[in-house]
Amino acid sequence: MGHTVVDLTTSTSTSLNEKNEYNAEKHFRWDSIKKFIYLANIFSSSLTNFDIFSKVLYERARFLDFIFFEFTIGMSYMCMDFFIKQYTRKLDFNESLNPLLRGISAGILLQTSVWTIIHASDLADAMRYLITSFYEVPSWAKCYDKNINTTCLSSRDVIVRCHFSQKINLSATSAHINYNESFRTVDRASLTTRFFVVAIVWICNFFIATIQDTSILKLFKLAFIWKILSTSFLVVFILFSRDNVSMAVLQIFDVTEYTNKPYQHSTAERVAHAFGIGFIGVYDFGTISPYMMVDNAIIIFTVIFTAVAFARSFIIQILYFELTNCMEIEIAVTPHYLFFAILPLSTEFLNAHKIYALYMYLNITTMTTAYVAMLTLSISRLLRSEFRSVNNVYVIGILCFLGFGLTLPIAVLKTDRMVGLMNGLNVTALYLGGFKVAVVMWVYGVERFCTDIHFLLGFRPTKFWRICWMLLPAILFIAVFNRVQKLIYLKDVQQKITAIVWISFLLLTVLIFHIRTLASYIMKNNLGAAFRNTVKYGPPEPEDRRRRRKFDVTLNYQQCKHDCLLLDDKIDCNHLPLIFQKKEKLSDSSDSESSLTNIYEAGPSKRRPTSVIDMTANYG
Repeated sequence: MGHTVVDLTTSTSTSLNEKNEYNAEKHFRWDSIKKFIYLANIFSSSLTNFDIFSKVLYERARFLDFIFFEFTIGMSYMCMDFFIKQYTRKLDFNESLNPLLRGISAGILLQTSVWTIIHASDLADAMRYLITSFYEVPSWAKCYDKNINTTCLSSRDVIVRCHFSQKINLSATSAHINYNESFRTVDRASLTTRFFVVAIVWICNFFIATIQDTSILKLFKLAFIWKILSTSFLVVFILFSRDNVSMAVLQIFDVTEYTNKPYQHSTAERVAHAFGIGFIGVYDFGTISPYMMVDNAIIIFTVIFTAVAFARSFIIQILYFELTNCMEIEIAVTPHYLFFAILPLSTEFLNAHKIYALYMYLNITTMTTAYVAMLTLSISRLLRSEFRSVNNVYVIGILCFLGFGLTLPIAVLKTDRMVGLMNGLNVTALYLGGFKVAVVMWVYGVERFCTDIHFLLGFRPTKFWRICWMLLPAILFIAVFNRVQKLIYLKDVQQKITAIVWISFLLLTVLIFHIRTLASYIMKNNLGAAFRNTVKYGPPEPEDRRRRRKFDVTLNYQQCKHDCLLLDDKIDCNHLPLIFQKKEKLSDSSDSESSLTNIYEAGPSKRRPTSVIDMTANYG
């Protein structure tokens, strides 16, 4: 009976159980890449990135800048972060890679927690508007009796005046007044409704986050498919029903704002939100093969994400055109105001306006539900690495309870305070991401990191990736400096104070962890160890870490210049790594016809044995 022996010299970092589940053949398949795309798309589906290219928001992203940043900063950071998680098979790799990363890890955990609470509040608002959109006359389309002392134009009145080419101020419409009453006042009925929906959000989040990893991955897959199909359907529907399609596309690709700068540009922050810079980032929950080609998967995700983002911005641009034909908008538009004031009113101008409203709020509800569940589950896994004796279900339950309690003050936070908090989060996200990359690429070293990739995946990163990794920390710190400058020149005092308070609090937390770490190493008379990785960094198995320390990249470039069968125990005359070998000597019998070796047999002579990778599974 034949038996296969696995040679782990070149690339593996999995335990014995994982070796049975994942084999080297799987990283060539689409299974792991598709799973990564599902996870990465859910992670990039925050409300702040629902609209990127339409140029409606006050803090907008320029098209060409965004493409450049995501293909350099975004992809290189995500590739680094996700590869280390696959390489170590851990979410809490920071202490073994570099002790100073423990403080950064604490800051990232705190940052991601606040980010989760903010999106839980947005999810509650989206659920309320989704239910309202089923009414025959939604709340944003009518004026209530309590507004009798306020100039209020319902959506029907607005449409009638637009037919007579009368210019209307958005602040006098029912949509704006409804937004103020729902989010900027402390009306008892409104607050009760919001708190009730927030409670439902966290209860549902608890049940979603506690299901099995394979089941939650299926949920992410369904959310991704719904996102693609619904967006594609609405784009096709618009192409066949609207006349101003070309104008909307030209507006997206307009480059005149590179010379005229009346608005703030937040391109780097949008890339940070989409690719996890300064956040916990994408985690596979043990469902993806460690042999997955990370660079290919991230490139595919980037293309899909950009295409879907462009389609959504195209839809929003069409809706915005309908509104601005007869509407004056003098308010600095934030993502929250866009989705809960401007776009609801703009749908009333279109035929089949229910389709547009359902698309927006059902899409936001579905994607944000999956997004909050992913962040909650990632936070729980990171916390459980510190408290291993506590069951993960209990950790998620405590997180959801605390999340509900902390979402309530966020839900009643004034708009000015909320904008200030978002400005502070953008600064700290770029700082944490830049510090993390600096430790990995400047302290641990780009060459050592590339050797890790070569050891695990069998290929060396190209110059593009190496150059991006080398320059990434400096670029992120420049972005931090640029963002701080914008913060200094803010005219709104409340926004500035809120941002400064959050930045100071997070940086102080990180500094405390840094001081504690350095003090512990000083007490051990081993300060230099605080700036080095430990022997436990790398694959989870000690034997695999030993093989990594003995791994020599130059062996893969040796040339065979004489007629031999084997150069050494790793390289033969065809210069391909021997990852799998048979104990018995393989012959040219017919039982090997199904092997992958037949793909690589070439030349007129069959006398010399081939040296390709034999990925045949165990057989009896």
